[in-house]
Amino acid sequence: MNTGIAAFGNAPSALIPATALVVAIGAISAYTFMLIARVCSITGATSYADAWDKTRGTETSWIIAASSALDCFAGNLSYSMILADTFKNLLATIGIMTTRSNALLGVTGLVLLPLCLVKNLSTLAPFSLVGIMGMVYTSVAIGIRFFGGAYKSPAGRFLPDIAPTFQPAFGSEGAMAAISPNSLILVCMLSTAYIAHFNAPRFFKELKNNTMKRFSSVTSWSFGISTAMYAAVSAMGFLTFGANADGLILNNYSTKDILISLSRFAVAVSLVFS
Repeated sequence: MNTGIAAFGNAPSALIPATALVVAIGAISAYTFMLIARVCSITGATSYADAWDKTRGTETSWIIAASSALDCFAGNLSYSMILADTFKNLLATIGIMTTRSNALLGVTGLVLLPLCLVKNLSTLAPFSLVGIMGMVYTSVAIGIRFFGGAYKSPAGRFLPDIAPTFQPAFGSEGAMAAISPNSLILVCMLSTAYIAHFNAPRFFKELKNNTMKRFSSVTSWSFGISTAMYAAVSAMGFLTFGANADGLILNNYSTKDILISLSRFAVAVSLVFS
C-alpha cells in the first residue's frame, strides 16, 4: 500500500488523500460485506453463488464461482510473491544467501505442500489467531522504527545496511498530487485489500445467534480495526521511506535489524497458514 501512495506523492501531505481513500474504501467494503449477509438472510441463501441465483432468478452462479476462484488465485499469487521476499530476507539474516525463486520453491515444497495434504484443515484454525498476533507485532515494530528514527536520513543507524533504492526519499509532491491518475494505483490496491466477501454467507451462517444486528456489529469492528491498521502502517511506512517505499514495506528494512526480522518471521507464519 505504501507503493500506492508513493505512486502519486513523495511528500508527507500525500498521506491526507491516501488516508481518506483507505477509510472510504474500507467503509464501502464493510457495507457491501453486510449487504451480502442481508441478502442471504432475506432469501435463505447459504453461499455467495446461491445468493446470486436466488436474487437474479437465473442459474448463472458459475460467474460468481469463477470470479471468486480467480480472486483467490490472484491472492495466492500475491502471497507467493511476499513469501519469496520474506524468506529470502529471513535467510539472509542468518547468513544464507539465496534467490527469490529458490526461497519460494523451498517454502512451497517443504511447508505449503504438506499443509495442503492435510485432510482436515480445522486443525490449522488456531494459527489464524497466531497470524493476527503476527500482524499486530509487525505494526508495532514498524512504529518503533519510525518513532525511533533508526532509518531517518542521514543519521539512522541502519541506513548503511540498505541499498540506496530502499533509503528514504522525499520531494514536494503532496496532497494535490492525488488528482493524478497515478492515485488509481492505490485505489486498485485498496479494492483488494478488504476482499473477503465470498465468505460473508458462511460467516453469517456460522455466527452464534446470527441476527443482522450482531453480524453488522462484528463486521463493523472487524473492518474498522483493519482500516485503522492499514492507515497506521501505511502512514508510518511512507513517512519512513517516502518515494522509495517498497510494495512489501519490510523489504526496505535492513536484514540486520532483528526487530524487523522477527516481523518478517511473523508475516511468514501468518501467510503460510493463510
